[in-house]
Amino acid sequence: MRNVDKFLLHRSGWLLALAACLVIGMVARVAPAAAQDGAAAQPGTTTIHIVQRDENLFRIALRYGTTVEAIAIANGIADPRSIAVGQRLLIPNAQPGSVGALTTHTVAPGDTLQTLLARYQTTAQALAAANNLCNPNLLYIGQQLVIPAGAGADGSQLSGAPEAVHIVRPGQNIYRLAVQYGIPAYRLAAANHLAWPAPLFFGQTLRIPGVPASEHAADLPYPLVDAQFRPLPVVQGRTLGIHLVTDGPATISGTFMERPLRFATHDANQHDAIFGIHALARPGIYPLTLAIDATNGQRAEVTFRVQVEAGGYQAEQIVLTAEQNALLDPALTGPEDETITRIMSGFTTRRFFDGMMGLPSTGAITSQFGTRRSYNQGALSTFHTGTDFGSGPGAPILAPAAGTVVMAEALPIRGNATIIDHGWGVYSGFWHQTEIKVKVGDIVVPGQVIGTVGSTGRSTGPHLHWELWVGGTPVDPLQWVQQSFP
Repeated sequence: MRNVDKFLLHRSGWLLALAACLVIGMVARVAPAAAQDGAAAQPGTTTIHIVQRDENLFRIALRYGTTVEAIAIANGIADPRSIAVGQRLLIPNAQPGSVGALTTHTVAPGDTLQTLLARYQTTAQALAAANNLCNPNLLYIGQQLVIPAGAGADGSQLSGAPEAVHIVRPGQNIYRLAVQYGIPAYRLAAANHLAWPAPLFFGQTLRIPGVPASEHAADLPYPLVDAQFRPLPVVQGRTLGIHLVTDGPATISGTFMERPLRFATHDANQHDAIFGIHALARPGIYPLTLAIDATNGQRAEVTFRVQVEAGGYQAEQIVLTAEQNALLDPALTGPEDETITRIMSGFTTRRFFDGMMGLPSTGAITSQFGTRRSYNQGALSTFHTGTDFGSGPGAPILAPAAGTVVMAEALPIRGNATIIDHGWGVYSGFWHQTEIKVKVGDIVVPGQVIGTVGSTGRSTGPHLHWELWVGGTPVDPLQWVQQSFP
């Protein structure tokens, strides 16, 4: 069984990408004087463009349906490779909506250079030039690609409208695929430049003419037939949902950011994992590895490159009284933190939550998750691990989702505290309550009153602190109010 990194491309992809880089360099070296000797400019409009991050003149020219040379001449740019973010460019003869119009694509699991070129009917040269790509191996999940329409290999103009793409699986042939997609076999063969009788090979990428594209065509190692990560891009302090489909029953394990992925399997071939990204994780690109073991003994391994973006969190100063300041002592906070981490890092196979969560309080949000915090003018040494709701003492606290109560007791730092296990490694905590209205072992339903707002423990005033942990990591609970998992 092959060991596949689905973003390592065929040798032909390297050659096409290298050619694309050479094309970019050739375009950049065109002298303004030579451009002046060309044909007269086509009628269009003149506009101002502000250069954004990761843009180049080639991409800007495609967007407005003009040329690199025309923009360079209009703005007195001697070297078209040198433009700066924020620079104002005069765009002559701008023709938005022309053949050079752009669409965007977010790289998903299984996207390769071949599947993208087939889906969008564009060329490797145009794709590489529009996105400053000199090495297609550097594609990563969550990457935003500009998809330019342009000229095909035969010189014809391509629309860039996405078409369906199919990755050949074991036992498939040209006739079966023709029946599956409802098109003549000869047309399928012609669209992919296949000589009759059009033999197919496992893993081959086929363009399906006349059939609209689905979300993406996944080029994945068998028996993995589909992989979905959402939401993309992945952001520090947020939750990542992973949904995998296998061709028959299988067992899946994996790691991401040096932590294990725990999958729950249902319907034999549907596998889901929910992963919490730490709020202090360093932004960058991380490997996500999977091992898929089918019941017939087949094993596949795949590594995805996943980008983690910064969460853009703010900072705040917290002022404590002398009495409250004593509650910062590690000798006091350490044991309590260890207890909370141990409970919130569990995993139960039963899933209680279903759909989006509800808000646990009707009060106004007074402090967001992830805010970097300093106590009494000290260093920003920690972050806010939950979301605070301001409300009067005694206001009701509601269960945001169904689950089992696994803690209901008074703690020195968190005050009167309740923890609910929602299943699949998802836990929620409610701190600083005046009164706890549930006990360990209770099964709660969404909207049930589980306590009242207070100011017990290390608190500067009446409020509810709501935490949500996923896979042993605190994450932004408000994401779960706006999005359902898995």
